[in-house]
Amino acid sequence: MSDSGAIDFPSLPWEDDAPGIRARAERAAGSRWAVVAYGAGASRVEWCTDGHRGYVLEGSIEYEFEDGSSPLVLREGQGFLLGTDTGHRGRNLSEGTTRIFLIDDPGR
Repeated sequence: MSDSGAIDFPSLPWEDDAPGIRARAERAAGSRWAVVAYGAGASRVEWCTDGHRGYVLEGSIEYEFEDGSSPLVLREGQGFLLGTDTGHRGRNLSEGTTRIFLIDDPGR
């Protein structure tokens, strides 16, 4: 995508990110933009150190931090920031699917 335009997320194919987690993603303005769906009880095993900006579209998600900081619990309608080089991983707290909109800010 160029510097101006639209991303038609519904037309993008779902790609598996991890067991129970899938995404519709596109590159825009030098970052990965994605709608990410966490199935009921799905969680990431690996720690991520890329930064993220996001918004919870549906459900709730908890991010735990590698340094032992208090978890960040987010619910539908909340936006969030996860800093670069701060190890984190998410898990779905909902009984149903949790969907988030995410812009990745990879470490430089």
